[in-house]
Amino acid sequence: MGTAPPDTAEGLTPVDAARSLIPLLAAEAVPTEERRALTGTTVTALRRAGLLRLGTPAVYGGHGAGALTAVDVCEELARGCASASWTVGIAYGGALFASQLPHPERETLWRDDPDAVVCGTANPSGTARRTDDGWILSGRWPWISGIHHAPWTLLGFLWPGTGGEPERGMAVVPTSALTVEDTWHMAGMRGTGSDTAVADDVHVPDSRTISLTSMADGAYRRRHPGEPRLTFHLSINLPLVATAVGIAAASLEKVLEAAARGRPALSPLHRLVAEAPAHQLNLADAATLIDTARLHLRRAADETDTHARAGHRPALAERARLRMDAAHAMRCARDAMSLLLDTAGAGSLADGSALQRAWRDIGTASRHAALSVQTSKEIYGRALLGAPLPPSPVI
Repeated sequence: MGTAPPDTAEGLTPVDAARSLIPLLAAEAVPTEERRALTGTTVTALRRAGLLRLGTPAVYGGHGAGALTAVDVCEELARGCASASWTVGIAYGGALFASQLPHPERETLWRDDPDAVVCGTANPSGTARRTDDGWILSGRWPWISGIHHAPWTLLGFLWPGTGGEPERGMAVVPTSALTVEDTWHMAGMRGTGSDTAVADDVHVPDSRTISLTSMADGAYRRRHPGEPRLTFHLSINLPLVATAVGIAAASLEKVLEAAARGRPALSPLHRLVAEAPAHQLNLADAATLIDTARLHLRRAADETDTHARAGHRPALAERARLRMDAAHAMRCARDAMSLLLDTAGAGSLADGSALQRAWRDIGTASRHAALSVQTSKEIYGRALLGAPLPPSPVI
């Protein structure tokens, strides 16, 4: 069943394949930003390298990769193009969600194309009306990354829950059934093409819907017992944090290379950047922040994979800590970028500068609502103190 992975990756692991694409992605980064979506060259390269199928189940020719592999892949890709990295992370998360569906629906998604991207949002932005066999969706779902390259889109919606509280779910919809509005005009991450999906009375059968509560409880995992599938929401966010870590790591390399080439310090005390203690301390702090981000991120990914293989959802206190790991890693990467710009100087913020683009990209990415360090701190603090938390499937 399914299709074997392409041979154009020449037997490379997904991480090595991602590393091999860095020069191409870097060359495409400017046109990607200008067109506000990935270029055809970038999409073709990602497809040929097998990186759009990271989360596709192995039975359909995908990698069925764990979170740690996805994190390492996205960090490498971000060294070339942050938007390409983010889109691969979104495709990975979308595949994890969509793989909860019954076998016949998964066949429709991936039987003929393991690289078919599933993008989307879990935010219940639109409205849903019940029918005999499903739902009618209408409304607007803003800022869906990768929608220009995805034949399928996940749309979050609410339905009546058994306890009186609305239940959160998602519907898998053909992107061709939606209107895509050009709304993504942002300072950073411009190439993700995160435009708005509009649904006008789009019918979705029950077989293409996913309950976040049932997913968290492991109900869908029992459909596919041989697959280590996600049991909690964090799995889909970790590769997005890796994008920020990759941005910061690549920026550190650029600043160090400039110093090694003899960049002047523009200081009355020191001739070269490399000779100035202030810059030496600055770079040491930035490098340590990047290492800290990577350590927290990879720990969270490794523990997430452990729980996925075991087929259970970790306790609330551990989920809160894992969420804190991700948010702290994102903030560390952003803080490192700020320090690097202090050493690189005002010239690094000129139009056309790769460091300026990195600054804009990490500033935008790090403010994603799901990765808010303030919210994560509150959740973690409450969990540590045993204070009440809502029984939300996304915590």
